[in-house]
Amino acid sequence: MKQVLVSELPEPFVSVKKIDAVLDFVRRCQSDSEAIQVPVETLEGQCFICAKEVAFNVHAPTDGAAINWRETLSCPGCGLINRWRGCLHVFEAVGEPKKSDRIYLTETLSPVYENLASRFPLLIASEYFPDSEPGSVVEAHYTQVRNEDATQLTFDDESFEFVLCFDVLEHVPDYRQALREFCRVLTTNGQLVLSVPFNFKHETDVRAVLDQDGNIKHLMEPCYHGDPLSSEGVLSFRDFGMDLLEEMHTAGFQDSFAVCYNTREWGYLENNIAFVGRKTGN
Repeated sequence: MKQVLVSELPEPFVSVKKIDAVLDFVRRCQSDSEAIQVPVETLEGQCFICAKEVAFNVHAPTDGAAINWRETLSCPGCGLINRWRGCLHVFEAVGEPKKSDRIYLTETLSPVYENLASRFPLLIASEYFPDSEPGSVVEAHYTQVRNEDATQLTFDDESFEFVLCFDVLEHVPDYRQALREFCRVLTTNGQLVLSVPFNFKHETDVRAVLDQDGNIKHLMEPCYHGDPLSSEGVLSFRDFGMDLLEEMHTAGFQDSFAVCYNTREWGYLENNIAFVGRKTGN
């Protein structure tokens, strides 16, 4: 398994470790979205997954609100939106995965799973069903789905070359324990690639916490994200800051860094960021 040197990451990716470097990237990369005349139905670009020129579909809010570019620009071929395509692009850029690699993905009921499963035969994926036994198989949306709690994974130590967690960690109250579990199940030289809502600050914003009785206490206006398992959505406990890298180091990752990217060419509008943790064994 390969850990691509951060100095060798391909365009459009830039590795950073400090919030000042992130903000400098944002200043230097004025978002192409500002030059787009809204409304617009499609945007020409290159899909990394499909490896061809496409017209990305733009799904604008019907109420006239600003477009959330991270959650649109779906490819007519693979069906993946900006955020999903970007995360998979980062995954392949930092690790150059092989078909023989063992990969754990913290979602099943999504196009991300469908795409990875078609290319990596040893992929294992899951969803979280709090009322079911960890490691069991649950039927959801007419699909057999493995149940895993990110804070107590049922996998053996060093089971995977990669762990992929895309916009899930913010929904885990004890995210520090989840990071420790991700590190535990990775092999030496294994890599974690994750994305989270990012506040472009050093300190993480805590939106909600659990009290001693397990009740939710809101510290900010509640924020719910789309959830394939619930029409009500799922609560976000945090908007992460750059201090997530420090938490990853504490969890056991000897090397961690963020990857910034913003390019109209690939259909990655706005200032996107992903986090990479490497278990080097040093």
